[in-house]
Amino acid sequence: MHIIKQLGLILAFGFAGEILAALLPLGLPASVLGLFLMLLFLGFRILRPEHLGETADYLSANMAFFFLPAVAPVLGNYEIIKGVVFQLLGICILCTFITFGLSYGTVRLFQVLLKKRS
Repeated sequence: MHIIKQLGLILAFGFAGEILAALLPLGLPASVLGLFLMLLFLGFRILRPEHLGETADYLSANMAFFFLPAVAPVLGNYEIIKGVVFQLLGICILCTFITFGLSYGTVRLFQVLLKKRS
């Protein structure tokens, strides 16, 4: 039963993000607002990681499954994009390396800042 509660909490933050996106003229995606709300709740210790534990771990481990619905329409329109497939692949590979590098840099920066703090 606790997995259903954890999933309910995650979905509640997503729903709260949808409401904020509709109310605020910021132009931010609802998913980003929902994640920001969750970050605030975790940061102020209103919510603890144990409240989301198993379900968040499961969703993270199976993240590729959630990208399948986004890829299916692209494959359905292959005739339209077949002339630029290699450019798209190049962009995807380049963006993967850029994302990896920026993520690595962010983690290293936080490690340095946390080391200075303690």
